Amino acid sequence: MTIKRGAQIAYIPMHANGDIDHPDVEFGFVTSVRRDTAFCRYWRKGCIGELRTVAGSECTYLVDIVRHVSISQQRVDATLERIEAPNAN
Repeated sequence: MTIKRGAQIAYIPMHANGDIDHPDVEFGFVTSVRRDTAFCRYWRKGCIGELRTVAGSECTYLVDIVRHVSISQQRVDATLERIEAPNAN
């Protein structure tokens, strides 16, 4: 499985045993990939489309994420453009 910038993902912690419906699963998208980790931005729980990680991306092991579409790809692309724009807040 190749994960790249802009891919929508679900972070499934080890204790969730692969259960995507576990309450600790987080949904988001990849901003970059480095070897065995991805830097990800996550949506607020219950507010898909609203960033939880406003200040920056979080390093996440690739083995703990799966591809999962939770919102339109256009929304993800627009969010990436906004957070990577010069003077982005």
